Amino acid sequence: MKRALTAALLTLAASFAAAAQEASSQQPPPQSPALTQGERTGTRHRGLRRRMRMRMRMRHDGLRAMRQLNLTEQQVTQMRSQREAARQATQAQRAELRQLSRERRQSGGRLTEVQQTRAKQLREELHAARLRSRESFHAALTAEQRTRLEQLKAERKARREQLRQRREELRQQ
Repeated sequence: MKRALTAALLTLAASFAAAAQEASSQQPPPQSPALTQGERTGTRHRGLRRRMRMRMRMRHDGLRAMRQLNLTEQQVTQMRSQREAARQATQAQRAELRQLSRERRQSGGRLTEVQQTRAKQLREELHAARLRSRESFHAALTAEQRTRLEQLKAERKARREQLRQRREELRQQ
């Protein structure tokens, strides 16, 4: 009796599994523009992840360079206050640019001509503010520190070039 009942249950489970598999294979693929998990983690966000890694590397290199410059406590506090002042001065522009980016995403990647012009203007203003911050940073350095900073930049550039050449060699193999 137990064997017959077990056999019947196994047969019933197998038939349900086959029916479910057949039903799922007959369904048409979803037509929505939503991405599947594989697509979401694949090529669409690859550039974003690359940019984030690059920013982290740049930030790490910058912190390493600051440690190697042997800044005085006065220089460190001056640079921190300048950085905070620059951040506060550009806060409204960054918020407006973020809002335009949200609007672009919500509208399917399109902005009006006026919005595009405004976004370009904001990016240029933020770029100019970054340049001013960099100049004020350099002004706070002594002559030896500026020389050392240029050496560090040259070393970093040489390392990047070596890595680029190594990548090219690997791609050609």
